[in-house]
Amino acid sequence: MRNKHILEDLKGQLLELWIVINNSNNKNGSEYYKQFEKLLFNHFQVASFHYYIVDHDTVFTIAQDDSKLTPYSFQLLELMPFIHQRHIHPNPLLGKFKALHPDINEIITIEDKQQQKIVGFLMFESTSAWDEFASTQYLDELINILFETVQLSKSRIIDTDDNKINAELLELTELFHSTMDIERILDAVILGTSKSFPTLEHNLILSNDQERKPNIKVHVFDYLNERKSTIEAFVSGDLVIENAEDLQRTILSAPIRGRQGTYGVIQLIASQRYLFTEKDKKLVTFLGNTSGNALENAKLYHQSHRLVGDLQLINESSHRLNMNLSQQEMLVYLSNLLNQSFLPSESAFVFFEDSGAELKIGTSAYFYKKEAQLYLDYVKNHFTKTSDPLFIADFQELIGGSSKYASMMVIPIVIREKVFGYALVVHENSYYFSFDSFKLMQSIIRHSSLAISNVILREQLQEMVDRDQLTKLYARHYLGSFVEQSVGKDDSGVFALIDIDNFKLVNDQFGHLEGDRVLENVAAVIVGGAGSNAISARWGGEELAVYFRNTPLAEAVAIADAIRQAIERLPSPSVTVSVGVSSWSKNNDANYKTIFKEADSAMYFAKRNGKNQVQIYDVKMVETET
Repeated sequence: MRNKHILEDLKGQLLELWIVINNSNNKNGSEYYKQFEKLLFNHFQVASFHYYIVDHDTVFTIAQDDSKLTPYSFQLLELMPFIHQRHIHPNPLLGKFKALHPDINEIITIEDKQQQKIVGFLMFESTSAWDEFASTQYLDELINILFETVQLSKSRIIDTDDNKINAELLELTELFHSTMDIERILDAVILGTSKSFPTLEHNLILSNDQERKPNIKVHVFDYLNERKSTIEAFVSGDLVIENAEDLQRTILSAPIRGRQGTYGVIQLIASQRYLFTEKDKKLVTFLGNTSGNALENAKLYHQSHRLVGDLQLINESSHRLNMNLSQQEMLVYLSNLLNQSFLPSESAFVFFEDSGAELKIGTSAYFYKKEAQLYLDYVKNHFTKTSDPLFIADFQELIGGSSKYASMMVIPIVIREKVFGYALVVHENSYYFSFDSFKLMQSIIRHSSLAISNVILREQLQEMVDRDQLTKLYARHYLGSFVEQSVGKDDSGVFALIDIDNFKLVNDQFGHLEGDRVLENVAAVIVGGAGSNAISARWGGEELAVYFRNTPLAEAVAIADAIRQAIERLPSPSVTVSVGVSSWSKNNDANYKTIFKEADSAMYFAKRNGKNQVQIYDVKMVETET
């Protein structure tokens, strides 16, 4: 009779417990667990007690201080062969749980007999009081009562768990729809994942085109180093679970998806025997899809604003580049524009000349150092094979060695379908430049390529106008303008007019082709001997000229005489020259026409006095001429 009284007492207390908890403001279903544990202790002195429930063929346990369900290491399907072997010793079903609960020696399978479904397990360390009760006919009735209790507690626990998760997800969804701040969205994803899966490790892996501040919990997606399951989830857009035996972990990778693409992966890492439930999968999929849409909206919002800014920048730069700038002015402007827009560590402009690759104005001092040749050689080799631009996220990994700069963008300057040169920017950090930055730099350089082509063509045409085509010396009008400007801004100058003696005889005796060759040879001697501070021109016919800026008269006369002597040593047909020299300084009232006239008078004076000599202008020369 005592065992019957125990059963009746348990039935009454369980019913009372259900009524109290059901009407209580505390809707935490784990209260069933706690109270039932007390009942077992009061009636059977059971101290070590564990409670598992089954939902969707997955075995769950709950913590005594929380209603959060935690999946067990087995699915129900794995336990089924052992469930009806209760009387085998040792009990194989009990053995499945012994690894987690070594103190237990009794297990009760709770079953819904109508639907023939397992709904839970109770396991504990048995006592003499329990053994006595378990040997009576009242055990089956107690198990039926436990079934009702388990069903009630299971429903309450699941409802509580779902309500808690739904509230958190609603809060996340509201945040996702209320902000265009990518950092806030990422922080919310990390927080939501932590709350939804508090016992699991988790990573947030984003594609490189997501602009964000560095975050230790956010990793950049790396095709070369990511696990195959993570890459599969990113590429396919489907959830992927991997049993990673090398790590002794189970890894779930859920794509962060928007309507237009995949932006990253939420990665959950559990113990190797952990089973991700359908509920887990739905929850992480919801997080991935909701955050993916939020990231996409934020990205499109920022892209639209950036696009407007980029278009304004391209329009302004195109307008500026077509303002009749010189090549140097254009490159200085472009250099400043690239540095302001992309904040690189170093930048360079390289043109491919006949003599090789030439660094142009606007290039950082670093690229003139020997260590920078690594980058220049790599780019040069690239453009020997293709005209495609370069977008490198990690140069060190690409070359398999160390280098100062990791990120690099290189855009070719294409003129008439040929790579004329390129613009280059670098930065120390890998993955520093975004793909949007790469596209913007392409637009800037492509628009500037036409302007550069135009200015080069213009300079070439101007060069043709300013140069004598035979001697390659400057033309007379160019030298005249140059001297006129010099008079306005320099302190002094010397003008030397050079006439080839008896040139008509050379043409008559050897022909005009040979006469042209003589002119070319004389011009080459003048250019080679005049020095960097002088400018040479063909004055007309067989007359040539040299102008020396800010050069003392004695020094200029010495150079002119050295030129005269070098011309005299030219091979047959040998010629000589007569040179007239005039000078000016700020101390006298200089006039460029007067300077020319005085040099002309000095040159004719040299002619009349025997030729093959240098004469400095003197006013007496005019009197003698008169």
